[in-house]
Amino acid sequence: MAKRRRSSPDESDEDASYGPSTNPRKKRAPSRRLRPRKDTESADTELEQYSAARSSTHTAAIHRIADTSTLRSLLLNWYDGVHQRRGMPWRKPFDPSLDSDGRAQRAYEVWISEIMLQQTQVATVIPYYNKWMEKYPTIRHLAESDIETVNALWKGLGYYSRAARLLEGAKKAVEELGGRLPDNAKDMEAKIPGIGRYSAGAICSIAYNQCVPVLDGNVHRLLSRVLALHAPPKAKATLDILWSGASAMVEACDRPGDVNQALIELGSTVCKVRDPDCRSCPLAVGCRAHQRQQGTTKEKEKSQIPSNSESVTVTAHEVPDIEDLCTLCEPLPAGCLVTAYPMKTERKKAREELDIVNVVEWRHQDARDRWFLLVKRPEGG
Repeated sequence: MAKRRRSSPDESDEDASYGPSTNPRKKRAPSRRLRPRKDTESADTELEQYSAARSSTHTAAIHRIADTSTLRSLLLNWYDGVHQRRGMPWRKPFDPSLDSDGRAQRAYEVWISEIMLQQTQVATVIPYYNKWMEKYPTIRHLAESDIETVNALWKGLGYYSRAARLLEGAKKAVEELGGRLPDNAKDMEAKIPGIGRYSAGAICSIAYNQCVPVLDGNVHRLLSRVLALHAPPKAKATLDILWSGASAMVEACDRPGDVNQALIELGSTVCKVRDPDCRSCPLAVGCRAHQRQQGTTKEKEKSQIPSNSESVTVTAHEVPDIEDLCTLCEPLPAGCLVTAYPMKTERKKAREELDIVNVVEWRHQDARDRWFLLVKRPEGG
């Protein structure tokens, strides 16, 4: 009797020696029907993760301002309508008719305001500035003063080292520079104590109409969003890109001082840390962070999530050439909101210190006279 040939595991039933199987107990292949999705939250999350991953893959070219003339025009038009709202006494339009002495006086006024505004709100600074200018209307008046008088006038602003540097800078300007602050940012930063790149740029652009940039905390945040730069905020490469963007905004500009003040004002009042008012921002049309947020929202609205679908279908985007990729930015958090820029950093834990204070008091026998020993702290340390 001939033996039947068993079908191999790789052969179908139809290839067996005796034809298709007619065994009624043979199990059918499981149905491939798709189960309805229980919720859409995971689909939203998947889309957000996709958008975040895609946004971290981009060319370095997006971190350069493409059309500075248009953005500058929009910025200045906005600034012309708002620059007097907060009533800053030091904020005046550039006057080309001023002679060298007049411009040096403006430089002194802007210098005082910039140092006072460091880590201090505008509303707090205004009354202090007015009192200061009454007491020391020119740089020579300040140079003739002493640290005790200056500190008494500064009381309440904090960070007294700022007042000391103002006095030191005024004395140096009078003794070595003819009673004037330098008329260019390079010399000002090099020769006046307490003036760094930002302060030199602000003073020289406003008082001397020099086309030099500024980058304070407000402009840092604003340009990080305009350039969609999500990188370690204090890294040299990050700062180089932001300084380049700030420089482009004032390059060959007729009103560099107004451009710089407008950037500061926009970052302070509109492009805020939380709840930025993108609808009223004049730079929204060129802000890549805003465009990305709008694009992510549209992708989410357009994504179709059928009730019988197991996954979200997203459209693949063209990946840029590897040689053009940005290697600085880090992945964005899910959602890709404007407030994701600039990149957040973890705050260092506050250092714990132990301070010991000794109070030396002398009293007369009748207790009417009391004396305390005071020692002036050193200049350093």
